[in-house]
Amino acid sequence: MLDWNTVRTACTSIADGAYLATTRHDGHPHVAWVGIGFDANVDAMWTATYRSSQKAKNLRHDHRVALHWPERPDQLIFMRAVARLVEDADERRSLWDRTVLPYDQEQFYGSADNPELVYVELTPVVVSIHDGDPTQPPRRYVPTT
Repeated sequence: MLDWNTVRTACTSIADGAYLATTRHDGHPHVAWVGIGFDANVDAMWTATYRSSQKAKNLRHDHRVALHWPERPDQLIFMRAVARLVEDADERRSLWDRTVLPYDQEQFYGSADNPELVYVELTPVVVSIHDGDPTQPPRRYVPTT
């Protein structure tokens, strides 16, 4: 069984983001590339979006998501997670100040006071890391509750 630090290291060694799959209200899938930031204080990840985006609409409807990091011949990473939209102004400000995202937040959102800014906390349910040998089962991370 993997620990969270191993998962974080594996994910960040591949890319600063992942493909995020959500489900629209009509049941159709929606996939988007998102920047992923890891919080050193909790076993969770962060991304952000605009309040009016399809992602935010989908997450208000269904908080379950799937993530897939870019493929490498020696490693594949898949994750199922639960999303929490952060729309509270004080919590948004705190996340902005902690710089939880892997990119320049100001370039995308202007400021923490932007009413369109929504942070998304992603809490993993299960992570599977395939280490290049398809005959071997993946290593897994399942958080303890």
